[in-house]
Amino acid sequence: MNEPHYEYDSDVGEEEAIVPYDEEPGQEWDEQPQAEEPPHDAAPASPLPGLHLELTVRAGGVSLSLEALQHLAPGSVVGISGIAPGEATLCHGERVVAHGELVDVDGRLGLQITRVVFDR
Repeated sequence: MNEPHYEYDSDVGEEEAIVPYDEEPGQEWDEQPQAEEPPHDAAPASPLPGLHLELTVRAGGVSLSLEALQHLAPGSVVGISGIAPGEATLCHGERVVAHGELVDVDGRLGLQITRVVFDR
């Protein structure tokens, strides 16, 4: 702790100790606990719980020339980049909402969520 220095106040005729405000003698400072930030993977509270959003499931991207596109036929195999086999992303517009794994749900395609992403 820094020692106080003394100044003479000629208007009052007294000396007074000048101490920085955070080092007043006998004063203890309790650090206030910082409010914890919610985890980034936590869903924010929704003010409109009944609102329905149109979402898409994406399994990667393909870039083909017009010539390659014209030669597509049943049985053709097109390589998909950007995501591992069996994985996909759940999106709202261009924003990724979640990542998951493609699964069979009673004969229909489903997405089992593995990670939720909420951008702020």
